[in-house]
Formats: sequence, C-alpha cells, structure tokens
Amino acid sequence: MKRKQLLVTLLFAGLQTAAFGQNGFLYGLLRKPSVGNDVSSGQIFLTKLDPNTDTFTQLSQTSLAPAFNLTGAALNPYSQEYYFESFTTFLSVNMLDGLPIAQNTMSNPIAPSYFDNFRFNPSDSTIYGLARRTTSTGIGQANGELYLAKIDPATAVITQISPQSVGQIYAGISNAINPHEMVYYYSTQTAIVGLDIYTGQIYSSQTITFPQGGMFIDNYTYNCADTTIYGLVRMNTAPPLTFYLGKINPQTGVVSIVSQQPLPYPMYSANGSSTIDPVNGVYYFAASLPGPEIKIIGVSVTTGAVVSESTVPTLNGSILYYDMMRHSADCFEAAAIRENPNANSAGLTQVQQGSVKVAPNPFEQLLTVTAKAPIQALTLRDSQGKVVLQTHPAAQSVELQTAHLQSGVYFLEVQSTNGIELVKVVK
Repeated sequence: MKRKQLLVTLLFAGLQTAAFGQNGFLYGLLRKPSVGNDVSSGQIFLTKLDPNTDTFTQLSQTSLAPAFNLTGAALNPYSQEYYFESFTTFLSVNMLDGLPIAQNTMSNPIAPSYFDNFRFNPSDSTIYGLARRTTSTGIGQANGELYLAKIDPATAVITQISPQSVGQIYAGISNAINPHEMVYYYSTQTAIVGLDIYTGQIYSSQTITFPQGGMFIDNYTYNCADTTIYGLVRMNTAPPLTFYLGKINPQTGVVSIVSQQPLPYPMYSANGSSTIDPVNGVYYFAASLPGPEIKIIGVSVTTGAVVSESTVPTLNGSILYYDMMRHSADCFEAAAIRENPNANSAGLTQVQQGSVKVAPNPFEQLLTVTAKAPIQALTLRDSQGKVVLQTHPAAQSVELQTAHLQSGVYFLEVQSTNGIELVKVVK
C-alpha cells in the first residue's frame, strides 16, 4: 500500500513539474530603486507576469535583497527555483512562495572570481556562466581572464570547466545556451564565441557582421523551437534608439533583421532581461517609455511585430522596474543531442559526419535515411527533446512516415554498427 501511495505521489509531482514548466509565466525581479546613494534602501521581490492578462503577481512578501547584479539570472523549472546575484551573494528563491532557499557567498576554490552572464541549461540541469577575474602583471598593469564555469546554487561554489582562459573580456550582458549542442555563447567586442560545455574549450568564434546601419546585438537568447539565437539589433548609440528584433548565426557571425519596422520604443533595458516563449514564439524584453513608464514587450520571432505590452505597476506614484526575466517554458525539457566527446556512451562512438544521408531535407510526408552500415536504431526527437519516432530497422536504408508530424526542427539519432550520428532535419 505504501509503495502504491509513493508511486502516485511521484507521478503527481512529475505532472506538477510538467504543468509548471509550460504555464506561460514570466518570472523576474520587481525592483524598487534605492534612495540617493543609499544602496541598502533598495528592495527586490520575485514576481511573475502573465503576459496574456498583463497581471503581475508579487511572490516575495518581503524584500530578497537591496540590489541585484547585472550578470544574469536563471530559472530551474524542474526544482521550481529562480536564481540571481546580489553583490557577492548567490540567491536561490522558491518560485511558488518567493521565499529564499539558499543565499551564500560565492567562492571559487581555484582563485577568487566573479560569476557573470549565467543561465540555466535544461538539458543537464546546470547553471553555466563566465568565471571572470583580473590578475596583476606589474605595477599599474592587469590581465583579464575568462573561464567557462558552473555554480552549485546550494553552496555558491564555482567550478571552472575551461582548463585555461578562453578570453580577456566579454561585451554587454548577453549570453545564450544551446542545450541541444551543449554550447554556451557570449560576445566579445567584435565576435560571438561558443564554448564547449563539456570541455570548456572554444567551440566556435566568428566575427559579427551587421546589415547596413547595424552596430550591436544585445539581450540575445536561444530559441529551442527553431534553434535560433534572437536579440535586439541596435542601429545607433544615442537615445532615442532605433532597434529591431534580429537574429545571429553563431556559425557565421552574420546578423539579420526580423522586424519589418523599428520597434516603437525609445530605449530598452540591456541587463540580460531577454527570454523566449518557445511554444508561442514570443521574445520578451523590457522597454522604457516617456513618463517614465516601463513596459514588458512581447515580439513575434516570426514577424518581428509587437504582440503584447504589459505595463509594470507603480508604487505610490513611484516607478518600479522589472528585470532579469525568464520564461517558465524556455527550452523546457530540451535534450542534448551532441554527446560528450570525452565520454563513450554505452560503448558506442560517434561516427564520421556524412556516413548517414537523409532525404529530402526539409521533408514533408516521408523521410528516407540511408547509412553505410546496418542501422540498429533510429530516434527522432522534436526541438524540446521529446521522442516522436523510434524504430529498429536492422537495415541500411529505412523510410519514415512523417505526415503526422508538425512543422519544425527535429533531431535524428542514427545508431548503426559503426556508431552514432546526429542529424538536424526540418519539416
């Protein structure tokens, strides 16, 4: 009887997590600014926003901290925790009641460092960021160092992954994680750099090129639904700004514009406040309007048009801010398709790319897969990592019926007697 009760409890907990991860809410920090130079007078509350009803719900009944660091935020939909930094403290907050779970001083056992530009990776439930420190190279001289790192939210201990520094500086408060390929992206002043999450080494580095008039791409983030990095493309530096929703290809560094017209706001908050609802295809950011007035803007990643505006409430006539937003469904249940190059899964090796052919790609009704060796298993996953097709053909060629699949990006895992190859396909 007890075993049956436990099974029901675990099943219910799993259903709760699934519903939570897809509830369509934005979670962020509702901030009452400090008075004058008194930083301790500021107040911060974990708050959720329903962009469909423009309803802000303050979850924290008391202030969590007087200030936060513009270095990133993370949301764990599985444990239902929200993470941010305040000075040298790393805070974990319960997303149901807004109460702190843990708040510890950050520490790096190798050497003191900051922990910047961090995000949660749903494919391995880990928070990744940049361990940043400065070392003295002589009187009046210093050298910057960057390392891919992860942090334990329960203890705030930073673990460096990169065996050596991968750079000296990063530009802006923009970062993205591709949970499928297991790559962390950040920008220097001129390039978009991808770091291999498994090894901490540089995975890719491409000079950023803009369309005519483009100068910067800020607040970018990865969209699991179409495997694309979106951000705000800025055309000038002085307010009022002219900017568009755009995207960047990390394999080429090429930036392109999605919006047909400039977004109708004089300024946006460049503090890591970008997140995507992959289910509805909406990119969110915070915009400042005259008044002053703060709005949370939703933009279609398909058309680049504004689809929602939620006005941040005021307190006794004083302006409040809403920062460091994360969407509960952002890459929820994404699965890694690129295996750890240092690990041999189930005794299988990665086969040389190109030993498997798929046609047509893009596909519609049928997808034909041909390998150079007998295929032992085929697994097709959607962009969220869910298995939508699986078969064990024991043949070198197999035809998959795909008429029932929705349009989108899929990942095909082909296991043959030679090893495993992963192929990205599109319907």
